[in-house]
Amino acid sequence: MRILVMVALILCGIIAGIAAIEVVMILSGESLLAIMDQNRIMEGSVGRTRLLLLINHMSMFLLPALVWSVIYFKKKWYSGLGLRPSVHWLHLVAGIAFLMFSYPIVAKSYEINQGFNLPEWMSQMEGQTEELLKTLLVMETPGALLANIFVIALIPGLGEELIFRGIIQKELYKYFQSPWVAILVASIIFSAMHFQFAGFMPRFFLGMILGLLFYWTNNLWISILVHAFNNAFQVILSYFKPELLEENFEKSVPVSWYALVVSVILSLALGWWFEQKKVRDPVIHTEPVNFPIAEESVQSAPENESGEEKPL
Repeated sequence: MRILVMVALILCGIIAGIAAIEVVMILSGESLLAIMDQNRIMEGSVGRTRLLLLINHMSMFLLPALVWSVIYFKKKWYSGLGLRPSVHWLHLVAGIAFLMFSYPIVAKSYEINQGFNLPEWMSQMEGQTEELLKTLLVMETPGALLANIFVIALIPGLGEELIFRGIIQKELYKYFQSPWVAILVASIIFSAMHFQFAGFMPRFFLGMILGLLFYWTNNLWISILVHAFNNAFQVILSYFKPELLEENFEKSVPVSWYALVVSVILSLALGWWFEQKKVRDPVIHTEPVNFPIAEESVQSAPENESGEEKPL
């Protein structure tokens, strides 16, 4: 039921977002039907395109997640989403390192994904998205760079992590009673919801990385910041290396077998470190949570007079 409520809120957010985008399009001199034409959107100013993208992210992910958490956690909405009062700097540094160690694995999955024969409608959707991103990533000033970091990195990192890790992953854990299944299924949903099927596998692995970091640290801020770092890294790379926009650099640089082996070894080693820290680090376990790190270290929720657990 809680996931169905979340889906309903996302649908309401999409409708509200479309209405807001329609208002922006009308104010900029476009017709009511312009929103249905992806090319018309791209033909507008880059500033307007950024604004439309911002509205889309906020209405589809950020606002529904906040409303959902207030409905079910009331005044404790912040901790209910897995957000903690502080971030352990070592976890953040290790999380970014885990992401970067995994890049060759993600790149290899992209190579494999490119070998799939996609239906025509999927290929067209992928092409439209790529053109939109290329338009946004043409940055001639530092102001454009900062605007893209905000719209492409910070807001998506926050909103998507609230939905996919802070809500879906935790709710799936309650259903399956297995953190690993919850992370797997949440990552599949995360990748599918982007509707970019030529990049389904690398985005799935990114979801797995972010899901594992949330599981290991029990702090959604780690996943949010690592997600934002991943997006910001690509934006900054495009700013300083604009020639990369003319070619798909992931496709043009094949991953060697030894780079892949090193990536797997380093990722497993750092994953083992996180696995050990999730039990022993007292910074992680400061309050009861719905998505436990380790069964031994999770406190039980307080009971009321009838013997039932109170909601956290």
